[in-house]
Amino acid sequence: MHNYFNPVKIIHTQNWLNTLEDSQKNLSITHPILVTSPGNRRRLKLDSQFASDSIFSNIGENPNFDDCHSIIKFCSGKNFDGVIALGGGSVMDLSKAVLAYLSTGETDIINLLEYEGNYEKSIPSIFLPTTHGTGSEVTMWGTIWNMSEKKKYSISHMDLYPDIAILDGNLTLSLPIDISIITTLDALSHSFEAIWNKNANEKSTIYAIEAISIILANVDTLKENPSDFNIRKNLIDASAKAGLAFSNTKTAAAHSISYPLTIRFGIPHGVASSISLVPLLEINGKQIKNPLDNICQTLNLTFDELIQKIKIIPEGVIPYTLSEWGVAKSDLPQLVDESFTKGRMDNNIVDLTKDQVLAILHSIK
Repeated sequence: MHNYFNPVKIIHTQNWLNTLEDSQKNLSITHPILVTSPGNRRRLKLDSQFASDSIFSNIGENPNFDDCHSIIKFCSGKNFDGVIALGGGSVMDLSKAVLAYLSTGETDIINLLEYEGNYEKSIPSIFLPTTHGTGSEVTMWGTIWNMSEKKKYSISHMDLYPDIAILDGNLTLSLPIDISIITTLDALSHSFEAIWNKNANEKSTIYAIEAISIILANVDTLKENPSDFNIRKNLIDASAKAGLAFSNTKTAAAHSISYPLTIRFGIPHGVASSISLVPLLEINGKQIKNPLDNICQTLNLTFDELIQKIKIIPEGVIPYTLSEWGVAKSDLPQLVDESFTKGRMDNNIVDLTKDQVLAILHSIK
């Protein structure tokens, strides 16, 4: 059994700006770079709260090598002494990359992402999620894509754990319902992947069970009333709990299967990472009987009802079959070949064969 570790201080609040100001003072951050999205920059009127020349918002979906080059250039000569990440998964992933750059001075992107030595500087960071899916506010990992190679890179280092994660449901209230469901599905995937994982420990499993129970107890109401603050607060808490879970285990088969779906067909990560959950639950279920029993008892569901509750989450909101995302039957063999990512697929509690992965893809076609 692996020992649990996570150093991130989590602060729950209903006033993210005041909490951020206090946190900056506590960490002695006086000149941070603020990494955010164009939408959050406008919506939250960030230029009236922060120096405009310290805000980097030139970020699209799925940050890539070009984004890394851009943010490194943006930092040139500015002597930033901290990183504030205000956004969803893409913002937080790129923030991990710039945090690594500010800590090491490394400008070669591959060397930066694969850096294994001690960081020269200790740069403090504060992460504020504006979606309830990524969990990156409590992990040491980020994902950067090389689109020319059609390859996913992971950045990972103990010094990339944020110092503070600030959770405020108000930051998610304006999320469109499709993005809300997609990110919630991502958190659900993180949770199950932390349970059916060879690296699981008692505490990571407890966090994952809590996250799944919260998500499934709140997601129906989210679809009915997306402006309900309490639902948003519960889901952002669930996302962080999912992050606390997989921060110790990494992800497994569902995420490994997802990577070629995203890079080849542009399927959003939350869709790609969760679309195989039901068939994987049926394969892995016997190996995680006690956690599943706990979840079913908490929600007063049978196993079949649990499966059905997961299946209906995307209904009426987002496309949720491979064919709807442009994947043809002839594409499946190549997707199978590309689904076995080292450090992800081999974490799965059941060792899957290519035939099993092909059957999974056929079942969600």
